[in-house]
Amino acid sequence: MTNARKLGDLQSNNILDIFAAIISQLQAIPSNQINSQQLSNTEEKLQEILSQLQFELLNAQEQKNWEQVNKLSLAVDECKNTLNSVRASIFRVNIIGINQQNLAELQKISQDIDNARKTQLKIDFAIHLLGFLRKLFLK
Repeated sequence: MTNARKLGDLQSNNILDIFAAIISQLQAIPSNQINSQQLSNTEEKLQEILSQLQFELLNAQEQKNWEQVNKLSLAVDECKNTLNSVRASIFRVNIIGINQQNLAELQKISQDIDNARKTQLKIDFAIHLLGFLRKLFLK
């Protein structure tokens, strides 16, 4: 395993930690209502994830690991789309409700984050999670 790959693995673990923080924050919201401050916090965390994904994408490009480049490109696009959804929610200044179905999905995602930390499916999981978060903030 190269030093660059070890760094990428560390970045992926850090990305999962940020996802875990976002999910924990969403699960802890009183009365299941997301306000603009919580949206701003989520935006900041997603921006961190985007930066890390872009860094890993550059590493994969330098290593000419095209399979990883394709996955990371998809993850970067998903993250940008999710960020746009969160920003749109901030601009709308709406309170977004988290229904029981979304709460159940958040619980499942918390478990999936723990499982993803143990496997090599970190980027695939990140793409899936970003899609869910984007749908959550579009409502």
